[in-house]
Amino acid sequence: MVTEFDVIPTIVGILFLILPAMLFGRIFKHFKISEIVGFVLAGVLLGPFALGGIIPFFENPIVVLNDVMLSLWQISGIIILFSAGLHFTFHNLIKAGYKSAVVGIMGVIVPLASGYYVSVLFGFDWMVSVIIGAALSATSIVVAVTILEEIRKEKSEEGNILVNAAVLDDILGLAVLSAIISLIALHSLPSVESIAVTIAKDIGLWFLILMGAVFLLPKIVHSVAMTKPSSLEARGAKEAASLGSAFGFAAIASTVGLNPIVGAFAAGMGLAGSKLAGQVKEFVGRLKVIVEPLFFVIIGAHVNLVQINEMNLVFFIVILAVAVFSKIIGCGVPSIFMLKNRSKGLRIGYGMVGRGEVAFITIGVGLSAGVFDAVIYSTIVLVILATIFITPILLQNSYKKELQRK
Repeated sequence: MVTEFDVIPTIVGILFLILPAMLFGRIFKHFKISEIVGFVLAGVLLGPFALGGIIPFFENPIVVLNDVMLSLWQISGIIILFSAGLHFTFHNLIKAGYKSAVVGIMGVIVPLASGYYVSVLFGFDWMVSVIIGAALSATSIVVAVTILEEIRKEKSEEGNILVNAAVLDDILGLAVLSAIISLIALHSLPSVESIAVTIAKDIGLWFLILMGAVFLLPKIVHSVAMTKPSSLEARGAKEAASLGSAFGFAAIASTVGLNPIVGAFAAGMGLAGSKLAGQVKEFVGRLKVIVEPLFFVIIGAHVNLVQINEMNLVFFIVILAVAVFSKIIGCGVPSIFMLKNRSKGLRIGYGMVGRGEVAFITIGVGLSAGVFDAVIYSTIVLVILATIFITPILLQNSYKKELQRK
């Protein structure tokens, strides 16, 4: 049970993080740099391993990444992905079709293989190398969506392919993570057949969840909104029911072994083509003012600056280069051929560079299982964070001429 003593320090810690993060975001946006960069940087500087760990509050550091704060972090991700789904109808997914599938699959295979082999070359054993490769394989949907929405390109042809590919990428990344957990338990490589079965099962489950959202969710939410008491309508029954559906579908996804955020995305897609979409978008847009900086500032707060001196700088630079170029090659090159457009193809590659929640989960599994030591963990955390900094710069620069015309 959460007591008042547990909650109040956490709320103070969140305010300590989020208010400067919003200021950082505005400053960065003023200089035409993505707000995400400002949010993450604020987290690095004010997190528990920096100023947040030095300033006391009730005999404890003012910022502690406890269960309450990490739960709020996950809730923020669910709301952000639900909002993203509201911009993409089922028709958009069908239209993206095989192109998103190719980009998503190649976006997992190329980083996984390259991350593994480069790590082996640096002398890491095969289990550490597999986890590093897996951490590089899954794109952060939240990062991709947030940047596209900032520059208002989420409905472009390449934006549609990018977001749907990122969703598939996330599901595949979770399937790889499932295989890694088996690998750690057995201390042996899983068979190709078992990995293929896991991947097929996870994609099938997500598609079933999506079908439920598309065909049932608008009717359910509309029925709730039309309940007789007029006071419910006045209090925003549609918005409340819609947001409840996001958490409901997130819970369903989690129950069947998927990342909750892909369930929230499916819920958003289910409502995107309904008559309720406009009202719900407006409502969720107001929530994002708080949850978006909260999500990214907590990502930055994971960085332990003290361990930077202990890192192998050469390995960090090389694995960061692998993280960036494996996505550009794995996702961007196929996109160039499929779209017959170099600029659009590269934009998809750039948008897939950012890693996030699944990558953190993957290296966290390695750390908790004793496969990683703290220095390797911090190195890969910094690589993940660097991709979050790099992605908006690459993507915004690729749209620079178009944005200047407006």
